[in-house]
Amino acid sequence: MTATTKNGARVCLADGYSRQTLENWRSSEEYFCPICRGRLILKLGERKIFHFAHMKDACEESNFERESDYHLSGKLALFHWLKRQGIEPGLEYYIPAIRQRPDIAFHFQGRCYALEFQCSTIPDHVFIKRTKNYISAGYTPFWILGASHFSRKPGNSIALSGFEYLFLRTSPGHPGLIPYFCPEQGIFRIVHSIFPYSPTRAFAQIQAKRQEALTIQGLVSPAPPSMPCLPFWQDKLVRSKLSIGANPKTPYRPFLKELYEAGLNVFLFPPEIGLPGFKSAAISTYPVIWQAYIVLDVLLGREEGSIVTAREAAARLSWRAGKGEIRIRPLPMAAGITLESAASEYLSLLSLSGVLIPRGEGVFVIGKRLTIPNTIAEQMKAESVFYKAFPASP
Repeated sequence: MTATTKNGARVCLADGYSRQTLENWRSSEEYFCPICRGRLILKLGERKIFHFAHMKDACEESNFERESDYHLSGKLALFHWLKRQGIEPGLEYYIPAIRQRPDIAFHFQGRCYALEFQCSTIPDHVFIKRTKNYISAGYTPFWILGASHFSRKPGNSIALSGFEYLFLRTSPGHPGLIPYFCPEQGIFRIVHSIFPYSPTRAFAQIQAKRQEALTIQGLVSPAPPSMPCLPFWQDKLVRSKLSIGANPKTPYRPFLKELYEAGLNVFLFPPEIGLPGFKSAAISTYPVIWQAYIVLDVLLGREEGSIVTAREAAARLSWRAGKGEIRIRPLPMAAGITLESAASEYLSLLSLSGVLIPRGEGVFVIGKRLTIPNTIAEQMKAESVFYKAFPASP
């Protein structure tokens, strides 16, 4: 969308030049890549958005990911969305120190942002490297997903791939959101209050807002999230247990064997195993599994009054991950969501039934031992009593 002329003048197609003007310039001017100085062609098609393209094999830029019309239109729409808010964005601004060119660079509230509108799936390591590079150069990475990735499911549920979780971004007072944008409809979809209940599914609140109704402030500093809808959570918890323990081809046989050796049954878990949490996004394994490992490794066999810490629980989870028994999810833009924060959140939830008593940040005392149900009837009764301790869902 940007080029320089022989005289060094910068041309940005986002400035809205008419076709006639651009046709006149194309016949009388030569254009060059601002990065490598290679020759560019000004393309003025009838169907695709006007854009510059490298001549074949002009430089390594020509071998980069080709931009679709969907991506070009989204980049333009986001550029003008920022301009309407009084922000002066830079389209395809090149950052020499890291040799990266975000779709849009802009300043907001004293910070530099690098906005990337990502439509195609890229490898995790590429995403993480770009993100770290922006941070090292003093930019706050601001990734927005193309809405073609958005997949809503019934019952306030959404499908989230590992790639989509890379876009999860936390901010002070908010545990995270994933922004999607559709340039064809001019609509943002903001997925927040994310409570994973399986490796690829989560409960979430989803807001759909037109460009005119959303500001950059609403994405940088969103409102506090809401609590989960617990009746739906309990239904998914039952389904999770069935997927783990009732499938003849289950890949979780080692987990089930360890439960058996400890005298536990996945279908007779106490209600304290398998709880919803914002920080569960740090782990891509079923919550009921990694929480059971905390119970096995940290709580069972300990006397009342014993000290339990989030750091200890996180260390055991890390050990389990090293053995391949759970999987840690990379979240490069969610600094507040870690193994330790997930463990701490879970231990805090256990205080609702008095199993643990808080004694400081990440420090707990065992208040009473877990009661293991012997029958389904006992399990259902204990679950009903336990969930009454949760705050009501809005």
